[in-house]
Amino acid sequence: MSAVRYPLETVGLAAGGTGGHLFPAEALARELQARGHGVVIYTERRGAQFTQALAGLPHLVLPARSLAGGIGGKLAAAAVIMRAAAIARADMKRRGVTLVAGFGGYPSFAPVMAGRSLGLPLLLHEQGTRLSLANRQLLRFADRVATSFGDIGGVDDGARGKLVETGNPVRATILEAARAPYPPLAGDAPLRLLVVGGSQGAAVFGRVVPPALLALPEALRSRLQVSLQYRGDDADAVAAQLRDAGIAVDLQPFFDDMAGRLRDAHLVVTRAGATTIADLLVVGRPAIVVPIPQGGSREEQRGNADALERLGAGWCMAEDDEGFTAPALAARLDALFTDPAILVGAAAAAAQLGRPDAAARLADEVEALLQARAAGTGTGTRG
Repeated sequence: MSAVRYPLETVGLAAGGTGGHLFPAEALARELQARGHGVVIYTERRGAQFTQALAGLPHLVLPARSLAGGIGGKLAAAAVIMRAAAIARADMKRRGVTLVAGFGGYPSFAPVMAGRSLGLPLLLHEQGTRLSLANRQLLRFADRVATSFGDIGGVDDGARGKLVETGNPVRATILEAARAPYPPLAGDAPLRLLVVGGSQGAAVFGRVVPPALLALPEALRSRLQVSLQYRGDDADAVAAQLRDAGIAVDLQPFFDDMAGRLRDAHLVVTRAGATTIADLLVVGRPAIVVPIPQGGSREEQRGNADALERLGAGWCMAEDDEGFTAPALAARLDALFTDPAILVGAAAAAAQLGRPDAAARLADEVEALLQARAAGTGTGTRG
C-alpha cells in the first residue's frame, strides 16, 4: 500500500465544538482552499456534528475536556489535552502543516499547543468584543490576533501590536442572503419576525415571546408572520394559541434554512453570540438581542449586545436584569412595528457594519504570516 500523500503546504485550523467557533473556521478554510492552500480542521465531537459545515474539508476529531471543576477535574483535563496535543502534533507532521489558526474554545488548546511545539506561527481569531478565556490564555503564544471589532477588551497594552481587525467570517449561505435588500415595510404588508435561540438554547424565548405577541394590538397580530424556534413539549399548544389570535406562525425545534429566514426577516429576536451578530450585520437585519444570563459566554454576549445597540443596529434586552419580559418585549415590538422607519434605519446601520469580506481579509493575514515564515523575517507583523 502506498503512503498517504499530503499537500506541500497546509494550514491547520483549531476550533471549539460550537457553531460560533466552527463556522468562522469553515469560512476561512474554504477561502484558503480556493486560493490553493491545503487545510485541516481540528475540533472535537460536538464540532464533528456540524457535518454540512465540514463537508469536503479534511478534519480530525480530537479528545477534549473542559478545565472547569476542582483539582481532580483540572488534572483529568490536562491529561486529555496532552493526549490530544500528541495526536494533533503527529497529524501536523504527516500533513506538513505550516501555520495554525485558532478560533477559541477549550478544544482549541491542544492543536494550538501542538503547533507551537513544532515552531509553527499562530494566528488567533476572536469573534467577540472581548477576548475569550481560551484566547486570553493563548495570547502570549500568538504572532497575530485577528478581531471582529475595532474595539476589543481583555488585551494588555503590550499585546495590542498583535491586533488586526478583519471581521468575523460567515458561511457562504449567509453571503448569498446578503445580496437581498431589506424587505419593504409598506401599508398592510406582512411583518416577518424571526425568533431563534442559537446553539446555547433559549427556553426563555418560549416563555416570553408568545405572551408578548398575544399582547400586541390586533392590527399588528394580523400582519405578523413569525418563525419561532422552540423545543418545548407544549410546542403544538403554543402554536395553536398564536394562530387562534390571528398570528401566522411556523414553530419548529430547529430551522435548517436559517439564511433564507434571516434574509426575509424584518426583525430578529436572538441571543448575542458572535457568529449570530456577524450574520445579522452581513445580511443587514436589525435585532433584539438577549445575551445569555450565565455561564462562560455571559460577559462576551453582553458586550456583543451592548455594541450592537451602541452602533444603532439593534436593541439589547438583558434577561439577567429583568429587561426581557413579556410586557417589555410587547412594548418594544409595538413601537418598532408601528414606526417602520426605526427598523429601516437599524437595518441600514447593520449593513454598513457588516464585513462580507472577512474571510478574505483573514486569509490575507494567514498568507502574510506564511510569507514572513518563508522569508525568515519573523511574524510579518505590520509596522
